[in-house]
Amino acid sequence: MHKKTMLIAGASILAFAQAAQAQEATAEEAVNSGLEDIVVTAQKREQNMQSVPVAVTALSGEAIANQRIADFSDLTRAAPSLTITQTTSSPNNSIILRGIGTFAFSIGVEPSVAVIIDDMPVVQQAQAFDNMADLSRIEVLKGPQGTLFGKNSSAGVVNIVTKDPGSSFEGSIGATVATDGDVRAEAMVSTPLADGVGLRLTGFYHDYPGNVRNLTSGRKLNDQSNYGVRAKLRAELGSAVTLTLTGAYSKATQDGTATTIREIRGTGTPRVFGSPALPLLPSLTGITPGAGNTNARVDAFGATENETASIAGKLSVDLGFADLISVTAFQDWKYNFQNDFDNTDLNVLSAFTGGAVNGGLTQSGPYHSKNFTQELRLVSGGSSALKYVVGGFYSNARTTRAFLRGPVVAVANWSARNTSETLGLFAQLDYTLPTNTTISGGVRYNHEKIAVAFDNNVAGATANQCAPGNPLCRGSNTDEVVTWKGSISQELAQQVMVYGSVARGYKGFAYDITSGFNPARINGALNGTGAGLIGVGPVKPETSTSYELGLKSRFADNRIQFNLIGFLTNYNNFQAQSAILVGTPPAPQFVLNNVGKLRTKGFEVELVAKPSDWLKIDAGAAYTDAVMTSFPQAQGYPGQTGQIWNGTASVLVGPCVSAAAATAAAPRTTCAFQDRSGARLPNSPRFKWNIGATADFPLGDATGTAIISYQHQSAVNFDLLGNPLTVQKGYGVMNASLGAEFGSVKLVAFVNNLFNKRYASSLSDGFGTLGGSASNDTHVIYQFLSRDSQRYAGIKATVSF
Repeated sequence: MHKKTMLIAGASILAFAQAAQAQEATAEEAVNSGLEDIVVTAQKREQNMQSVPVAVTALSGEAIANQRIADFSDLTRAAPSLTITQTTSSPNNSIILRGIGTFAFSIGVEPSVAVIIDDMPVVQQAQAFDNMADLSRIEVLKGPQGTLFGKNSSAGVVNIVTKDPGSSFEGSIGATVATDGDVRAEAMVSTPLADGVGLRLTGFYHDYPGNVRNLTSGRKLNDQSNYGVRAKLRAELGSAVTLTLTGAYSKATQDGTATTIREIRGTGTPRVFGSPALPLLPSLTGITPGAGNTNARVDAFGATENETASIAGKLSVDLGFADLISVTAFQDWKYNFQNDFDNTDLNVLSAFTGGAVNGGLTQSGPYHSKNFTQELRLVSGGSSALKYVVGGFYSNARTTRAFLRGPVVAVANWSARNTSETLGLFAQLDYTLPTNTTISGGVRYNHEKIAVAFDNNVAGATANQCAPGNPLCRGSNTDEVVTWKGSISQELAQQVMVYGSVARGYKGFAYDITSGFNPARINGALNGTGAGLIGVGPVKPETSTSYELGLKSRFADNRIQFNLIGFLTNYNNFQAQSAILVGTPPAPQFVLNNVGKLRTKGFEVELVAKPSDWLKIDAGAAYTDAVMTSFPQAQGYPGQTGQIWNGTASVLVGPCVSAAAATAAAPRTTCAFQDRSGARLPNSPRFKWNIGATADFPLGDATGTAIISYQHQSAVNFDLLGNPLTVQKGYGVMNASLGAEFGSVKLVAFVNNLFNKRYASSLSDGFGTLGGSASNDTHVIYQFLSRDSQRYAGIKATVSF
């Protein structure tokens, strides 16, 4: 696969070299034919994507429809540098760009990849996993973007732009049905209300029955039912002032969530918390572990509810020399969940209470986030050599969360609040010399105050365990930083540009708000005896320095687009989360770490060709080498053997290596800590590529369209600590569709995952709850299977008017 991509890149470079010399004579004709131009706002101003010295993958509204991008996770088909780790709970999902994402679900940790919808940054990344209806474009900006987009964009930005009302009446109704029971409906109407005033209304509904069968109850799990509406009013208040008001509401619910067993590994018998009365295997009747296993047995079905409401106003004033833009937004996000903590249908509580309490272990808890944002920016107008963007940004976010687990084993019961108030000032200047050389420089000042309050509501909680009302479990931290970016670009010929850039990224302090919270996570000092305390105050800021070289080009009469980007980014104190086992019986407890240093480097290739008016080819590839260059005191993964911690001092005594099989005379030694320096980051494929072709052809009085696409990625490990049992091997998926457009009616038949390739969107080790009883080497590996990991077909009908 690698050789094929290199051949494509080599052929494209050769074609570029031959065509560039003859390009000038046909420049004007070329611009008006061939590939369409895509306008992006990657630098807070509208620009042609090919002229922006930023690595950006942009999808037009037509491309979004053709590639059937209906959910956020579908973006991985079109952006090779993007991967998504999916779980049964959307707050635990992770958006990853160039190997860098957010590997933590503390409410105190902001995502490394910012998601922005119509100039409004979302507070929690989970808000992004919603239906994507009636979009104008999607921009995936890769690498640190903190200068213009703020501190929570240390790995990149996904910028989503919805469609504005048009100047004439239009509408559409669409419905999709699929063989796996999935049903979708969308409706849109856009109408002028008065001269210069228009309204656009969009609504969607989605129902999916699920892909996992709970053999205990007979019902399906991982279902989804969601709906939403959006209203957008755009009014021209005179010749120089435009006001856009947007209101949106959506709600998604699941009646049951579950993972399935992929593998059981080890010589012992998996038992819930090692209890002899709770062996797992007898309860697995009808379940055959494997990559294609879609059966589970759980007695707590699980449920989620995700509700988002937002309102935003954008005011644009044409001052002649510049545009003054104000964006004011408020969003309210609510989320609640419940799931089966022991992942079985065993009567766990009876075994531990002598029959006094029956049932299984569950965990649950609501989230609630509110965020007010205000951005004011001045964007230069005209076509002068000097261009600028100057602005300020204010954000006030508040998130609360409660968590309950038990009721009598592995008990947790806590509530917490996290607030963040941010003020940012930014500016960027671009100057184009007579040699068609453009020099750009940007800077951002960011001031932030974060605060936390944590109450451990478990009966008998001590002060060091954050008993309710303990003032030592309330705290705040203030931080300020300056980040910057510089670039230089050179136009070699019309529609051919090379550039280089360097940028400084930053992600601020974060409180580790998870079970096990204690005063040390606030003030950095052990209180009292300090027994059992984990943490040294808020987790330190994460910084990055990124270097990028790129070529952006169009040639062959504007029918071939070839972009090549090389990048290198170094991170210090990267924030990531891992699990340790605490308590009796031991239960997993998550701890936020500062990984010492990271490095991600590689290259990205994008090729778009339109050899004729009826055929278009899209291809992309990303080679990403994302490693932890220094992580010397990482926790050991579950059941890891060997020993590198000397037990008395914080000194490493060698790598944690495999040991011989355990025996009664020579039991295994658990690895408490390990050296992960040089290891790859989780869910970061070294190589990922996609290729697709779209062909238009006459079909009687109608127009037919055939689309075929293929995406492939190399193997990944989903565990930050390198558990060898959580590796997903490389795989490829092919999709195809055939459509016909009869005037205002369009019909599309499609098939997803044509060859039914099974793969996991995340893998986890159940060792914490299902370790062996006689030995410590039994592992139950669970997988989350996304809908797209199975073949399904369907048909979509759309009527426009």
